[in-house]
Amino acid sequence: MDKYTEANIVFSKFCNNYAGLKKELPIRPSEMGVLNIIVKREGHFTPVMIAELLDVSKPMVTAHITVLEKKGYIVREYSKDDRRSFYVIPTDKARELVKTTSETMSRYLHQIESALGEDDFETLLRILSDANNIMSTMRRD
Repeated sequence: MDKYTEANIVFSKFCNNYAGLKKELPIRPSEMGVLNIIVKREGHFTPVMIAELLDVSKPMVTAHITVLEKKGYIVREYSKDDRRSFYVIPTDKARELVKTTSETMSRYLHQIESALGEDDFETLLRILSDANNIMSTMRRD
């Protein structure tokens, strides 16, 4: 097997295993990304701002917002200046989900760090971050 086939298998397993850690979520992991932004970061966020932070399309974020609103995780706060523009505001239900999910994911990541060791864990994060940046550039080109 060539190294690129093997790399593809390793990446696929990693992505599947990481997604599997989130299997108990009542929403999709990508929708959870929206909640993480609006709960954990300071300020108010429009769909365009969220799309830029997640490096995804605005239509994808709009679809997530629609689902999250129907499930009671967010409300829309319309701009006083432009009624077509709105901010995405988390509800208490969203804040609680982000809190419990963050605690669970932190435990999982701590276990990975303990097994790898602090230096290798930091190296893993740096390499994954670099690879994400490279892939983002490739998608835009």
